[in-house]
Amino acid sequence: MIVAGALAATTAIAGLDDRLPPAAYVDPVDQQIARTGHGVGNRPFPCARERMEHGIALVVSAPTERCVKMLPARRWRGLWTNEFENSRFCPAPARSCTFRDRGERVWLNPETLPSKRGKLYALEFVGRRTIYKGPYGHMGASDHVITVDRLISARKLR
Repeated sequence: MIVAGALAATTAIAGLDDRLPPAAYVDPVDQQIARTGHGVGNRPFPCARERMEHGIALVVSAPTERCVKMLPARRWRGLWTNEFENSRFCPAPARSCTFRDRGERVWLNPETLPSKRGKLYALEFVGRRTIYKGPYGHMGASDHVITVDRLISARKLR
C-alpha cells in the first residue's frame, strides 16, 4: 500500500512537532489523539482522516478554522506579504512585513486574498485568529492563522 500525504498547509498536525495543547482542538476525538499521541480508527492525527482513492491511502486534513479553536471575528488592519511558501500578516502599526521581521508570524491563506507572489499589501478585513500559538502554515513556521471572513480593502504597496 502506498501512503500519500495531502496535508493542508494551514493545519496543525499532532505528531509532527505539535505544540498545541489538547484543548486547542474543537473535536473531543482530536483532543484525545493530541493527549495520547495515538490515532483513533481512520484518524492518525488531530484534524486528519485517512481515506482510499484509486487504491492509494491518503491522509487529508481539515481546514484550521474547522479544527482548531478560533477567537471571535474582529476587524484587522496591517501589512501582508505572500512570498513563495510563506504568507505573513503584520498587524498595524507595522511598517514592514517580511519573514525576517521580529514578532509573531501570522499566516493568511493566500487562496482567500487577491495577490501576486512577492508583493506587499495593505489590508483591512474581518477575520478570526487561532487562540493557541502553534505550528501553522507552510512547514509549521507560523505562530497563528487568521481566517479572512470578509475582505474590506487590499491595496498593493510594492
